[in-house]
Amino acid sequence: MGRRPVPLSERGRAQLAALAPHLAPLGIARIFTSPLPRARSTAELIAAHLGGLLVEDEPGLTEVDYAAWEGKTFPDLIDEPSYHAFREDPLGTPFPGGGESLYQVRDRVFAAMGRITTAADGQTAIVVSHGDPLRLVLCGCLQMDVAELRRIRVDNGALSAIELTGHWAEVKFINMRPDLAAMLDT
Repeated sequence: MGRRPVPLSERGRAQLAALAPHLAPLGIARIFTSPLPRARSTAELIAAHLGGLLVEDEPGLTEVDYAAWEGKTFPDLIDEPSYHAFREDPLGTPFPGGGESLYQVRDRVFAAMGRITTAADGQTAIVVSHGDPLRLVLCGCLQMDVAELRRIRVDNGALSAIELTGHWAEVKFINMRPDLAAMLDT
């Protein structure tokens, strides 16, 4: 989907409804979101479930800028030379047409997380973003090489938790969903 203004689907709403009861005990005080419509709607539904918390846009949480590849499928790209360049260096090669490299996305998302950490000031916060930006945050917290980001599964409508203590990040869990059997589907 990339940065296209795709709304939250009915399936996404159902996933969120299943997850919502697990959020109340977490003591969430702040909600930060990518401004893209599907993320913003997710954050607003969470806020409503938690009693009307303010939803704060954080542009640094936006999905990867796929530029010329936006809306294309892998079969559409297989014969493009830019796709083969990307396959050779998937982290450092910007997406064609003015897009970002994954290293640039990492730097953008890490800066956003720094702003969120400062703004939250020790309070529990929810961050609503997209697959690759969230994988990059988790890679950073786990001190994993960014090249391994695809080893981390981040499903739509799933919850991961990170506790920050100073400069230390402890990953509490990754990709928690109430429908455990569906997590194993490929």
